Amino acid sequence: MRLHPVILAGGRGERFWPLSRRNRPKQLLPLLSDRSMLSDTVDRLSGLARPRDMFVITASDLVGAVREAAPQIPHHHVVGEPIGRNTAPAVALAAWWLRDAGDDAVAVVLPSDHRIEPAERYRAELEAAAWVALERRTIVTFGIPPTRPETGYGYIEVGEPIEAGSPVRTVAAFREKPNQETATRYLADGRHLWNAGIFIFSPAVMLEEIHAHAPEIAALLPALTERLADLSEQALERYYAAVPSISIDYAVMEKSRRTLVARAGFAWDDLGSWAALGEGASSDARGNATRGRTILIDSEGVVAFSDGGLVAALGVKDLVVVRTGDATLVISRDRVQDVRAIVDRLKKEPDGASFL
Repeated sequence: MRLHPVILAGGRGERFWPLSRRNRPKQLLPLLSDRSMLSDTVDRLSGLARPRDMFVITASDLVGAVREAAPQIPHHHVVGEPIGRNTAPAVALAAWWLRDAGDDAVAVVLPSDHRIEPAERYRAELEAAAWVALERRTIVTFGIPPTRPETGYGYIEVGEPIEAGSPVRTVAAFREKPNQETATRYLADGRHLWNAGIFIFSPAVMLEEIHAHAPEIAALLPALTERLADLSEQALERYYAAVPSISIDYAVMEKSRRTLVARAGFAWDDLGSWAALGEGASSDARGNATRGRTILIDSEGVVAFSDGGLVAALGVKDLVVVRTGDATLVISRDRVQDVRAIVDRLKKEPDGASFL
């Protein structure tokens, strides 16, 4: 078996403003270590797949920054989307270019900006899921056992194990982001897992399912070059101009009868907001999480991040404080999902573009 990781790195990460900017989105930020989240994602695959077998699909204006963050990946394996069209068109491209990679080829589609640990267990479970996908000719996705009644994630309702004792189960249903009451019920019933956005499949199987459930995407693929190395910008632009904007979940996963879900044994978080940095092992005894030069005195539940200079706080509680070179964010921890309101306001300000 030969794994081909396909890392999706096209997001803008507006909820991490002011550190996240148009030319430096979330996946290129050093949120969890001294290097970018994309670099951490690539390193997490070390020993499981060779860099020359990896691909990154990002926005066209981020290609240079992505190549710098992941120099071990061949330059022509970093594909720049001229227009954002959600995940289904990107997954279709990957399956198309990997269709002749051999009968033992398995694609692993991964987000570029999630927290996953420990890496050793993650690699072992990815490999085991890849064998299931290859041998059973299925699409395997990962489900995360929920730890809270989260309303910001999609869920997967699980069915029966594929065999006794296996963490891989059939999929009963994909569920949309729930309200609080429904999320609480999902947490209690033990049959619902968070959808981690990780997909593992033989390229041939994915192409068959795209043909069956998203024919409008499948019809555009033959106009592309046979090999990624021969791809022209014009061909890619024509594809993205014509392809619908739709997630792989809507286009294929929710319709296919060839899906399985592996219950993850690794810890996972999609880091959807600044508050996520203060969850789990990253917090101290008082629930504070810091990065960069910070001083916190008699403070509790504070996320403090400095990208230069000092952040100091005394006697405060449940705040997020982020300092950058030209902007400082101070926000209540329970309002972090509303950072986009500031970004939207800046888009309307005469000089707001300089802060985006």
